[in-house]
Amino acid sequence: MSQQSSPEQPLPTKREIRQAARRHRAELAAASDAAAAGSTIAEAVLRFLPERAEDQVRVAVYESLPDEPPTAPLIAALLAAGHEVIVPIVLDDFSLEWTYAAEGTIGDRGTVARLPKDTPPSGDGRRWLGPDALSTCDLVVTPGLTVDRRGTRLGQGGGCYDRALRHRDPGTPVITLLHEGEQRDTDLPREAHDSPVDGYVTTSGRVVRTAADPSRAHRAG
Repeated sequence: MSQQSSPEQPLPTKREIRQAARRHRAELAAASDAAAAGSTIAEAVLRFLPERAEDQVRVAVYESLPDEPPTAPLIAALLAAGHEVIVPIVLDDFSLEWTYAAEGTIGDRGTVARLPKDTPPSGDGRRWLGPDALSTCDLVVTPGLTVDRRGTRLGQGGGCYDRALRHRDPGTPVITLLHEGEQRDTDLPREAHDSPVDGYVTTSGRVVRTAADPSRAHRAG
């Protein structure tokens, strides 16, 4: 995904880029083999686990919505390998709560409904872990509409992950999942609050490390 502007044309705004990215995603998702994409993503993301992956690690993922790169196979693979997986719940102030993942669950209205902060956990037995749960993770997998070569990630506009990523350990790798073709060749607008990511994985299995922080590249296998 790329966009060019002539000297006579203003650069597109984040809102304009986001709208175009959503349309592009809908097209890509409609043409995608979700089962194959999910398996491919799972295999590729496992390469980002820390070197001590034979021990239990904690990974933050998300329960994908229908048009997003599918994460259910990734969650299942991590749980089958004995790792701990946490997933987010969006609260009404656009902060993220975290809970343990349950194999087979997918994103639905409950994950994006912006629940009040005092809402008790759902009746499925999964308890909330607190907004600072990312500080205990060894890998963070985020959603996003596109990522550029510098690691700038464009999300849905709520700023949920930019705020949540402030809680992570600075040495913990952060990657974004994209449909093949959503990556961006030209730079995205970046504001002071935007948290760059260390790489992205596409539905074709491509693993790309960005220029966000080269000092962390050795931790992604």
